[in-house]
Amino acid sequence: MSRWTMFCRRHLILGVAGGLALLALGSHPAQAGNIAITITEGASSVQVGLDFGNFGAGTDSNHVVADTAALNSALNAAGFDFNFNALGAIANSPASGVAATLLLTGQVIRTTGTGGDAAITIQASQNDYTSLVSSGGTLTSFTTANFVPGGGVSQVGSSYLATSNTQFDTATPYATAAPPQVPPGGSGDEPPVAVPTTSVFSLTNQVVVPLGPDTTGGSNPPVDQFTHSTTVSLSAIPEPASVSMLATAMPVALVSLIWLRRRKVSSAP
Repeated sequence: MSRWTMFCRRHLILGVAGGLALLALGSHPAQAGNIAITITEGASSVQVGLDFGNFGAGTDSNHVVADTAALNSALNAAGFDFNFNALGAIANSPASGVAATLLLTGQVIRTTGTGGDAAITIQASQNDYTSLVSSGGTLTSFTTANFVPGGGVSQVGSSYLATSNTQFDTATPYATAAPPQVPPGGSGDEPPVAVPTTSVFSLTNQVVVPLGPDTTGGSNPPVDQFTHSTTVSLSAIPEPASVSMLATAMPVALVSLIWLRRRKVSSAP
């Protein structure tokens, strides 16, 4: 295993766990199902959460941190072209009048060296949000991507609000998606969407990442470090700085550190 991969894996796992814990301090007690992550490639899916397994320390009904060893074993057994160095999500289900939030973050790597570009879809979802009981609001979201130079293809982040209150319900008119992020990466806000008054609703974050094949034998594989956050507010649309603060509360310093370290490793003789 390369020094770069070992560095990323160690620091990302600590960063995801620490970042999710920090965000948890600002969330409210939930009355909902268990947050879950679904990973899909083609017709195959693997899930992470209290109801499905593949979760690590710190996981509860509103926070999920993947056990990457267990998750990658399941992905390999299902024939996926991808593994994860880190993966996690956090949600809240606050009382009426408080913004509803959902964050998905992680680092995905391409593990196979043949077959051309392959795409993976990562979704996080939670339900029983109640902040739209008294009035309608606005769905906004923010996405970031950070690719290994030359290893990425694109990334598309989308957010879904479903008045069905069903987790992973993406068959809804209340959705927004950002323009694709391309190498070396970047960030962006999705167009805001007005959402109606509803007693309960679910949120789903989705990130779709195509990556090219690994031609390095695992020493410097194609990688995308991603985040995607969603906020549902009752009043004015949150300023981009406020939305980006949620999305980057954990990843921003970590991404910068990884980026600098990666450049040093890639430029080493």
